[in-house]
Amino acid sequence: MRNNKRIFQFSLLALGAALLLSSACTKIPQEGSIAPDINYKNRKQYAISGLQLNIGSFQPSTSTLPLKFEIVEIREPGGKPVSALTNEIPVVRYKEAIVGNESAAELALKTDTVMVPALGINENTGVLEIQEGNKIPAGEYHFDIKVSNRSGSKLLTDALVVEFKEWDVLSWSPDMAKQPEIERVGDSPNQIRFVAYLDGQQLPGDYIDFTKDRASGFKGTFVDDTNDGEIWSVKFPVKEANTYATWKIVTVVGGVEQVSYESYNFNFVIGIPGSYVVRLYK
Repeated sequence: MRNNKRIFQFSLLALGAALLLSSACTKIPQEGSIAPDINYKNRKQYAISGLQLNIGSFQPSTSTLPLKFEIVEIREPGGKPVSALTNEIPVVRYKEAIVGNESAAELALKTDTVMVPALGINENTGVLEIQEGNKIPAGEYHFDIKVSNRSGSKLLTDALVVEFKEWDVLSWSPDMAKQPEIERVGDSPNQIRFVAYLDGQQLPGDYIDFTKDRASGFKGTFVDDTNDGEIWSVKFPVKEANTYATWKIVTVVGGVEQVSYESYNFNFVIGIPGSYVVRLYK
């Protein structure tokens, strides 16, 4: 029994020594320090040009708060200019709460238009703030960000990498033949021409329609049906919205034409104003 007690006491001493040794080997940052392992969660991010978005979840680790953030440099490895990120653009700010039934005159009294950079950083949180209406070209942009507190500062090279697209197809019905395609065909007019294909053959504009569930679809004004597709006038940016396209399908059975309709949903965004073609496949 006495030997077991000695073994137990020895084990406690060994455990205590191990804990002390572990503490001595662990480098604990001093008060006012910036931790060596600070970074952004999910360093690579994606954005749509023209749309508003906040990006970046900073992980301060054991750094002493508060921290301050500053963009030191922006690079685009493909050689595109980065001036569109720092150019100031007009942004509407609300001075009072919006009830929802204001007239245009009342709404104007509750808002201000201010000039702010198309992309900036919140100096207190480190979040990149991208403003709606920006004209940032598609490309991959690398951000060097300086993080500071009362003890000093640390430069994080490539702290965030943001890939911008000018449009994107977010989802589409599995019953479509393939993913819808978007093509920019000009700087003006601000419109979208929807082109429908059935079994690889292009259909005239009156063979496709967007009347079903229009309340949740993209916002636009119908212009015309043409042989080349259905044309809509659009106020950009086109934001995420569940959109239904209805195909008119004509088949001939026993020499008699039979008409049926099939609807499929898709979801897309387009940020930069211009003239676009959206191709839909059935």
